[in-house]
Amino acid sequence: MNRYLALLVVLSLVVLSSCRKGSDEASGDVITKKILYDVPIVNLQLEDRTEKDPNWFWENLPYPAGDKFIDDLFADARDCNIPIYYYDPEGSYDHLERIPDKEVKKMFENDMKVSLPVPDVFDETTNAYISRPNVEFKLDQTRILKLRFLEEWRMDDGMIEKKVLAVAPVFTINIGGTDAQEGYAYNTVKFWIMADAKLLK
Repeated sequence: MNRYLALLVVLSLVVLSSCRKGSDEASGDVITKKILYDVPIVNLQLEDRTEKDPNWFWENLPYPAGDKFIDDLFADARDCNIPIYYYDPEGSYDHLERIPDKEVKKMFENDMKVSLPVPDVFDETTNAYISRPNVEFKLDQTRILKLRFLEEWRMDDGMIEKKVLAVAPVFTINIGGTDAQEGYAYNTVKFWIMADAKLLK
């Protein structure tokens, strides 16, 4: 259960105010029933991602606890130790459907990769740019640099209260640029890893 304590740390970083204790019903005025956004959790621009750096918490979970959290979360999803849910990039997210364990295993065996174009390179011998074939990238825990949150926001007593409805890992691939072409970042989501009971079918 220690690995899930790290999840509580993640949620506390994005929650401005937690719901009042002792009350199961949400209070306050609804700002929005749904808002979807990404939270960076690995800041590659930080020279030191540990808590020794005064800026460690800027778009970053502390190293090494944050990396262990990501590793454990990915492994638990892959090994069917926790339920995961279908992700539809154009979905309404009013309901989420659990992925059966046998489909999870197929997905991790066959679908956790992406083929992406890479920038052309300049060949000095021919004085021309050379196009390169797409490169296949594996989607594993090292690519999880963000978490996508689906939340409900309310205002109560002058404080914003956020209820997390679902969380998904965002796999990020940074393609370096060349003199011929600029680089880019590719982001993709394959599944939800956490969902509030009211969203489940």
